[in-house]
Amino acid sequence: MLNRRILRAKAMQHIYAYRQCQRSNYELAFDYVRQAFQPDLNSMEVQNKEVLARNEALAVRLLKAYFDKCEDFSNTPAPIEKVVRNAIAQYESQCRRDREYLRQQMLSSTERITDHYILLLLLLAALAEESGRERQKKYNFLTESPIEEKKEPKLNFYHNRVIQAIRNNQELLTKANQKNLHWGNYNSDIKQWFKSFLKSDETFQAYQAIEKPTLEEDMEIARYVFNNIILKHEPIMAILEENDINWAEDMKAVKSMANKSIKSVNEEDPSHIELVELTPNWEEDRVFFEDLYTITIRHDDEYEHIINEKSKNWSSERIAHLDNIIIKMAIAEMIHFSSIPVKVTINEYIDISKQFSTHKSKQFVNGMLDVIANDLQSKNLIRKSGRGLIDNR
Repeated sequence: MLNRRILRAKAMQHIYAYRQCQRSNYELAFDYVRQAFQPDLNSMEVQNKEVLARNEALAVRLLKAYFDKCEDFSNTPAPIEKVVRNAIAQYESQCRRDREYLRQQMLSSTERITDHYILLLLLLAALAEESGRERQKKYNFLTESPIEEKKEPKLNFYHNRVIQAIRNNQELLTKANQKNLHWGNYNSDIKQWFKSFLKSDETFQAYQAIEKPTLEEDMEIARYVFNNIILKHEPIMAILEENDINWAEDMKAVKSMANKSIKSVNEEDPSHIELVELTPNWEEDRVFFEDLYTITIRHDDEYEHIINEKSKNWSSERIAHLDNIIIKMAIAEMIHFSSIPVKVTINEYIDISKQFSTHKSKQFVNGMLDVIANDLQSKNLIRKSGRGLIDNR
């Protein structure tokens, strides 16, 4: 089941992507200005290159002044001002499009975690189907020979209680149908995966040889196949990575969700399997998720100022780009999310820095957030309520 740390990490990744887009748009704005003052090779008039160069230099200075928040178009010739304002308009328009696109991507990539979870449960069942076909095929072949004594094939994995619960769960099948999630195009691949990865596996063979597996043995082999066969073999992972560039980050959540489902099968109702939701309350968490992304970007300049004030010995260029984003997200959360205790926010972002940033990030982020939190509280900018008051600093 997803927790908010994963949501925070996804928001961080997409804010980082937006910053990269913003930098590209920044360079494109200057390219537009420079291009506007290049000689027109199709013009019949004589081009004064010195004048064009002076105009270009002035336009570049004006555009840089805009980005430095100190623009001044007074006494600027109208043609030059028009070029600069067009560059600014294009920059801002493209940034808005990028921001919205990445917001949508952030949400859809998160919701795809459920799709992967369903797909891989279905793959577990598909491998069981293949084990049944393979066993039956072998049985039919052997019983054609008069030398062989007729024995019923052991179809332990095919009849596995977890597999049956997956196979018969109508809610799971309905969700799969609604989103067109299936392995129908990979029948030959599944057959090959079974032969290459599962059939010869010693743990799997030992399970298949059991006379009458218990529910615990059924659950154990289902977890084993999911965690050590499905999630460990490159051909299967390659398909998931091909369809989702975030798969490497999402795999841990999918693994947790699937293992919880496998553990939910019980003796009282062996046909039941619990389907795990993305989060306990996705609608509420989605609002948190979107707001965190939007607020962090909207207040970027304000948070940059706060960071610069508290990092006198560190120039902004020396602060790792991800650390900068992580600290800004934490500031946004401390100020704008009243139900989240400050200690929770700080601990979450320290852990995120350990996972995603440099080896020195933990200490830096921890120190910065402690200082910033104290300062924000002294200025009465942090106002917590409800759950946010628990263990608050």
